[in-house]
Amino acid sequence: MVYDVIIAGAGPAGSVLAYLLTQHGLSVRVIEKAIIPRYKTCGGGLTFKTIQNLPFDVNPTYEVKAAGGIIAYAGCEMIRLELVRPIAWLIMRDQFDHYLVQQAVQAGAVFSDGLTVKGYETGGAGIKVHTTKGSLKSYLLVGADGVNSVVSRSAGLLTHRKMGIAIEAELVVPDSVLQEQGAYATFDFGALAYGYGWILPKRDHLSVGVYHARPGKAANIKQDLQNYIKMNPALNENKPINIRGHHIPLGGQKQRLNNGRVILVGDAANLADSWLGEGLYYAIKSSNIAANVIVEYFENGLGGLDKYTDRINTQIVHQLAYARAIAMLVYRFPHFGTTLLQRSDLLQRAVLSVVRGDLNFQQLASTLILGSPRILTQALRQKRLTNAQLTPGL
Repeated sequence: MVYDVIIAGAGPAGSVLAYLLTQHGLSVRVIEKAIIPRYKTCGGGLTFKTIQNLPFDVNPTYEVKAAGGIIAYAGCEMIRLELVRPIAWLIMRDQFDHYLVQQAVQAGAVFSDGLTVKGYETGGAGIKVHTTKGSLKSYLLVGADGVNSVVSRSAGLLTHRKMGIAIEAELVVPDSVLQEQGAYATFDFGALAYGYGWILPKRDHLSVGVYHARPGKAANIKQDLQNYIKMNPALNENKPINIRGHHIPLGGQKQRLNNGRVILVGDAANLADSWLGEGLYYAIKSSNIAANVIVEYFENGLGGLDKYTDRINTQIVHQLAYARAIAMLVYRFPHFGTTLLQRSDLLQRAVLSVVRGDLNFQQLASTLILGSPRILTQALRQKRLTNAQLTPGL
């Protein structure tokens, strides 16, 4: 059989794309090297903007609805933000990814796991995809196979990637610790240099990890994780379920994402932001863009795919360039930035709006520039009030 599209990789980008394409009547085969469900290193924050871009309800995958955020520095809580509007839900990626695959299969996609792509060759009107269990044929091939994408290498795309690195531990902790954490997501920008640590509540445990935006400067990311856990005494009594690390493909540089009959989506296309290392939203968004382009491709008599690269660069990579600039500023002056966030409600609203999706990174950058006098004034006023409250006789 010759499929219209073969998708290598059954992460969120690949599964959502498969679902969307089958909805338009295309024949789709999804192949995945791992056996699904499989563990995936990820904090598991599903933001409101991500949910808005999903083509179906994912409510069954929710573990915890975030009630607020805790901003900390080197283990010390600096501010606790209550959420007026929903911003994120916490999930486990193995269950979430499995659910997405199931939706694609129910929509008509053919799925095979335990099948690794080895490369491909083009010829005539199609592509022959070589796997560990023989070859498959299609008209188009989509690389959704992550940061170490075989499809990307075979297509000669993204030969030089900028990457961050993250490591996460799923920790079983006493019930009292779970109750103390509640439904709050913790972000600690003093956990390590050039990055942050996180504590995200799940239904019966905590996901604890660290992210480093400049792997070349990371001497020992495993030790960074252990140090972060030690910074938080409540975490010292724990039982690890799983400890995994992986590279994060940081976007922000315009590059070609298609070659012939091949395109890249999600992590394979280097679409994660440098600030938080978040890639789920961009994986889903890139799949929506890819679906539109692929449907146009078939409807217009097998036209070109260059418009995919153009749309990704315009709609996503442009924003990731601003995210990279903001990350460089935040991670160069982490304590200063955290203090400003603690004392300025304008900055708090802007940051929460970006996470939720009401503002993009370009708009956040404009807020930081145009609003800097007000942000600094609020920070200085708050400092004076704090000093006055602590000084007898004033």
